[in-house]
Amino acid sequence: MNSCSSDISVAQHDSGDGAEADGFRFRSLRPQADLPGICQLFETVFHQPMDPSYWRWKYAQAPVGGSFNVVVEHIATGRLVGHMGVIVVPGMRAGEVLRMGQVCDVMLHPDVRAGIGPNSIYQRMNNALRQLAHAPSQEPRPPLFMYGFPGLRPAKLGERIGVYRPLQICTEYHSATAPQSAWAAFWRRHSPWRLRAQALPASADAWSDALLDALWQRHCERLAAQPEEDAVPRITKNAAYLRWRYLVHPQQVPAGEGGAPRYTLWLLRRYGQTPLGWLVTREQPQPVVVDRCLPPGPAWASAALQALPPPGPAVAPAPGWISWLPHAQATAMQTPIHAVEVLGQPFHPHWPSPHFQPGDTDVF
Repeated sequence: MNSCSSDISVAQHDSGDGAEADGFRFRSLRPQADLPGICQLFETVFHQPMDPSYWRWKYAQAPVGGSFNVVVEHIATGRLVGHMGVIVVPGMRAGEVLRMGQVCDVMLHPDVRAGIGPNSIYQRMNNALRQLAHAPSQEPRPPLFMYGFPGLRPAKLGERIGVYRPLQICTEYHSATAPQSAWAAFWRRHSPWRLRAQALPASADAWSDALLDALWQRHCERLAAQPEEDAVPRITKNAAYLRWRYLVHPQQVPAGEGGAPRYTLWLLRRYGQTPLGWLVTREQPQPVVVDRCLPPGPAWASAALQALPPPGPAVAPAPGWISWLPHAQATAMQTPIHAVEVLGQPFHPHWPSPHFQPGDTDVF
């Protein structure tokens, strides 16, 4: 986690010591001192508890990229009343390396939410994050593509004041299970050409570099054949990323400790062949495909979803797997999640929107 403690001058009338004339200071997070106040602010804003260990996993343990966070401090009391964080992980687009920065935990205490003008706390907090994110570096760094997943009202507000560029409304797809004859069901189960899903044990040995990095490399080689104008920014979902995001997730049940793991990683292959891709699923509180690495095309999405076994009998009320994978004979339903590009300098309207999955957000 970024431990820089410098103040960030964002007001038009800065007092010279980092303190704003209206009594607020915008600065980088000081993890050791600020974490209790940030966890309390999270509970106040989102009405959910935030454990410090979860916060450290989220912002301090992601592979390679790191993170940075801006806080708003009430100078007279030292109370933290605002926060914006960015998780940075490796990414790519059209063969070029990117830094993919997910903006998370955008929080303002209810006491300081008035106004949306250029001198509002919200606008200045965004300006502070922009300065920190795009500050010059002594060492060359890949370009930064920042994105986030606000709800409808924050998305519209951010677009209105110019800090968000809309990308897409995230859409769920519910598969309808068509009735099959006994012969069709038997052939579907035993055909040598059908795609099969194999669940991997929830262990670092099973989620290995050798296996998952090779799969990701083949995926990148397939994408390299796309025209540049069709290339989208994407996270590098190699073994290190998958282990951080799913295997060591604070709510994942380690192997040997009883209970069902929160996330399951499935390898997809045809009989006798090397793996062609993978899916990550979560059954509770509803059966969701949270992530994927598949060859391009909707036919692969259909085949991969059909390869998964049905969700367990305790899972209700969904009759099958829910995904963000467009495919034939699926019912599409828009979610409340709006994907946006954040604080572009400049924005990238000429790039197609990334193909986001539930696991790309921080709420799955």
